[in-house]
Amino acid sequence: MKYTMTPANKRLLTASSILLGLTAMQLQKSVIAQELSSHVHGLTELNVVIANQNVQIEFISPAINLLGFERASNSPEESRLFNEVIEELQAAEWLLGDQLKDCQMSTPVFEAPEFESHEMSEGHEDHEHEHNDHGHEDHEHEANDHADFRVQYLFDCQSAPPSNFSVTAFDRFVGIEEISVRWIVGRQQGLSNLTPTNATLNF
Repeated sequence: MKYTMTPANKRLLTASSILLGLTAMQLQKSVIAQELSSHVHGLTELNVVIANQNVQIEFISPAINLLGFERASNSPEESRLFNEVIEELQAAEWLLGDQLKDCQMSTPVFEAPEFESHEMSEGHEDHEHEHNDHGHEDHEHEANDHADFRVQYLFDCQSAPPSNFSVTAFDRFVGIEEISVRWIVGRQQGLSNLTPTNATLNF
């Protein structure tokens, strides 16, 4: 279904981008900010902004949390799994269940690892190594180690969203061990850490 972004969502997208940038500077200690921006297996990030009846959620996760690997697929089963995860991330039920089912949703940002480009580069491996025995290998290893999914969901709701969310991501992806959340609701902002045994996000 084709989605046309509403003026309200456009305003939310602009405002939340600014607010999230400010939050990174304002929310306590550089150690916390560093943790939230680092690529740590088992750890994912959520940035949540709620303004009136609009909700923006940004999800960032190492690919291994969702796939169990961070490389090009080695089998038809892995290729099928990759495609299934892509399809599932394009909806939000895996993350929040049906809590925002009455809202109109769009995904203005969807970034998935480009494993195929890494696989193609292997064909040039010998040629690259003639010029640099280690540089190409190190670069490729680094790229594979930092393969992330990043999805931004926008919800345009007809009524005020709930004051808390039950995050269902742990039930869907067992590789997610902890979710670090930065949130802004109106003029309030904060940090939360969610785990499988504490999966409710309270604002």
